[in-house]
Amino acid sequence: MEKRMFRFFTVDDYEKEQRFLQDMTSKGWYFKAYKGFRYYFEKGEPDDYVYRIDYKEPLDDLNEYLSVFEDAGWEVVLQYPIFHGAWIYFRKPNHDENVEIFTSDESRLSLLKKIRTRWTTFGVSICALLLLILLVNLLMSSLLITWLIPALCLTIILFLYGRAFVHLTRKIKHLEHG
Repeated sequence: MEKRMFRFFTVDDYEKEQRFLQDMTSKGWYFKAYKGFRYYFEKGEPDDYVYRIDYKEPLDDLNEYLSVFEDAGWEVVLQYPIFHGAWIYFRKPNHDENVEIFTSDESRLSLLKKIRTRWTTFGVSICALLLLILLVNLLMSSLLITWLIPALCLTIILFLYGRAFVHLTRKIKHLEHG
């Protein structure tokens, strides 16, 4: 039996996404795929698994990287390619003492900085494109609808990426100043 669920997590909320996946497994729904804000689960016996998510970039040493995690008992559930890297979802039974994929605060800090840089660059690029579309529409047409949609999209993108930037920066500062 398969179950699909729509959920929206921003990149700064990956901890919430990990808890969501863990909660689903405790109810007997095992994460198996992700497509367009939809999570796909397969029915099984309820169990206690912990999920961890990492962003790997570059991918030229991916097999070596994955084998390190597999040797430590982590199961690779999903590789979700994006930009020049991939989000990688791992799971492991929660009765193991070592349920963290980061060996130090420095490695967690590196991930957060990488995510912040990539997503800020992407967000700024999208905002610039939307701003250009908005300005062209304002100059070319007097119809409200021609600039309302790009303005709404720009506002949403600014909010989401601004929020992610602030949250990631707080997490980075917390780790840096311990």
